Amino acid sequence: MAKKKKKTSKTKGKKKTKATKKSSILNKEISPEKYFILNSGKAIATVRELVEELQIMNDELFRHHVNDERNDFANWIQDVFEDKKLAKKLREIKDREKTRTAIYKHIAELFY
Repeated sequence: MAKKKKKTSKTKGKKKTKATKKSSILNKEISPEKYFILNSGKAIATVRELVEELQIMNDELFRHHVNDERNDFANWIQDVFEDKKLAKKLREIKDREKTRTAIYKHIAELFY
C-alpha cells in the first residue's frame, strides 16, 4: 500500500497575488483610527472614498496634503493599505486630477 503524501499549503511564503492585492486596497476594512482625516475635517475610510474626494476637493486642500515636502495620500496608502507600488507612483505626482487618474489606473491593473 502506497503512503499518502502530506498536503502542504502552496501559498505559504509566496508573494501576494493580484487577487490578494486587489482585495487589500479595495475591500480592506480599517479601523477609525486609521481613517485619513482631511485638513477640512472630513474622514476618508477607503481608497474609493479618496478618489471621490479628489474629484470634488479644491486645489488648496489638495496642496495642503500634496506638495514638495510631503504626500499624505501616498503615505496613507502605503502605511494603511500596504500598497508600496501605488504609493511610489503617487509620490511622483503633484496634481489632483493626475493623482485620481493614477489611482484608477492602478486599480484597473490589479483586475487585469
